[in-house]
Amino acid sequence: MKTPMPRGQRRLIYVSDPSSIASRVLPDPTAEKDLRRWVNDVADSETDTLIQEVYTQAWTVYWRCEKFDYDARPQHRRFLPLLDAGVQPLAVLIEESHRRGMEFIAGFRINDNHAHVSIKQGVGAGGSFIVNNPQWAVAEEPPGDFYKLSSPLDFSFPEVREFILSVMTEVVQRFDVDGIEMCFRDHYYFPVDKGRERQPLLTDMVTKIRAMLDAEGRRKGKRLQLGARVFSTLEECQDLGLDVPTWIRTELLDYVCPSDVMYADFNAPYNEFAALTRVSNCMLYPAIMPWSSWRARKRMGHAPMTQDNRRALAQNFYGAGADGVSIYNHFEVLRFGAISPPFYPLALHDFHELRHPERILQGKRHYIFDPTWGGFVGFGQDKASTGVVKANKIVLRRADPQPQGEYVFRIYEDLNQARGAILLLRGFNMTPADQIALSVNGAVIPPEAISCRDDEMRIDLRGQPDRPSYTANIQAGGVPTPSLVPPGSPDPPFTTCWFALTAPPAVYGENRLDVQLLRSDPAAQEDIVIDEIEVFVVPRP
Repeated sequence: MKTPMPRGQRRLIYVSDPSSIASRVLPDPTAEKDLRRWVNDVADSETDTLIQEVYTQAWTVYWRCEKFDYDARPQHRRFLPLLDAGVQPLAVLIEESHRRGMEFIAGFRINDNHAHVSIKQGVGAGGSFIVNNPQWAVAEEPPGDFYKLSSPLDFSFPEVREFILSVMTEVVQRFDVDGIEMCFRDHYYFPVDKGRERQPLLTDMVTKIRAMLDAEGRRKGKRLQLGARVFSTLEECQDLGLDVPTWIRTELLDYVCPSDVMYADFNAPYNEFAALTRVSNCMLYPAIMPWSSWRARKRMGHAPMTQDNRRALAQNFYGAGADGVSIYNHFEVLRFGAISPPFYPLALHDFHELRHPERILQGKRHYIFDPTWGGFVGFGQDKASTGVVKANKIVLRRADPQPQGEYVFRIYEDLNQARGAILLLRGFNMTPADQIALSVNGAVIPPEAISCRDDEMRIDLRGQPDRPSYTANIQAGGVPTPSLVPPGSPDPPFTTCWFALTAPPAVYGENRLDVQLLRSDPAAQEDIVIDEIEVFVVPRP
């Protein structure tokens, strides 16, 4: 099966969050030439669309006006000399982006979960709209320590929805932006379990934003884009009040970017979004995040995924029906010169091949299927902030008479066009004396084709201390809050097994790996857990 043809001309979106580029790339103080140099670095990476998030926590970012509060955090003071001189950094970014042929979209954090950071910095949970109106905050958070870290607004209140619209209107009227992106990555937007019944309220807000953009677009003589960065499954979106199917069907959105809020989920059902976008004018740009899972982030000491991983992820996006990719939280590569080209701007040049599906197929692809939030307890055991358990696994219970399980994995690969492919799995608590049977899509893998060993060497830095910004004990509303990335525990003993993966039995898209424990090691007691599966694909020369 061929990869669906991407639509439109936009292939690559780069998202700059409110503070990371300000604090990690731009100098203090920042001059106009620094802003232009940054834009040119992004443009040189063949980025089509630069998104600078310009609003967060009721603060304006990269721009200032009398109507709204400017970001009070220390990292945004570096722009004050420019602002005091009458130069809006946002206007400079837009002008230079357009000069280089890039689209510029202003991003808005609809809610943001970084209140704990600004509180620690001594500037409060956000702008005066948040601080002075506690009656408009979500009154009750779900159980879980990490929900206490944010101060989300409750979009049940019309005042909250109108405030967001008013800030967007100000940006669109004052600056030559090409559109707005709504970033939905916070923990919740309505009281617990009220998201589905209150979806029409957010849809009403999105409808008004669309109408505002259309009116301003007519005045400016161009269509202004409206995008939405949403959760990685339609079910999660709708549980939290985001009626994405309606937004697409009624042509409110020009594009949608589904992703987990922090991790790159190779196995998410991006095809479900494509089923909606492919029969509409809405484009699909799933997000490439820096890590595959919380476990991988800890094990590798926060080092990001490799380019082989990014190719595989992008191939799954395009194969599912995406029109391009969006790059989110890419700044994490800044500290890892050994993984990517060293630091910025060279690390940006990893993007070139990701915009070309045919070039992706010319490089190695390394797919990772691991428990996205497995072991994390901040939102409940193995749960993402959306409340959904994200820890796929097979458990072979030694006490069962015929222990077996299945693992569904997605690879949009025509393996007949590859030089070769390997499927690898790790059985934690599995010993060399255990005997397993494997099959893919119902086809048995001959025992002689399976290789196993119990001495695979792996990097595991979870016993190392986190950097201070992650481990500092902070206060949020007087309640001690946990480390942002709590420590993990070392892996239990494991056995690694692998075999050549061919087509058939593998198919383009969704596949099923079945594992059966034929003979259990009589000396072993712990159940076998298989929650790490990897597929390596080597292209033909």
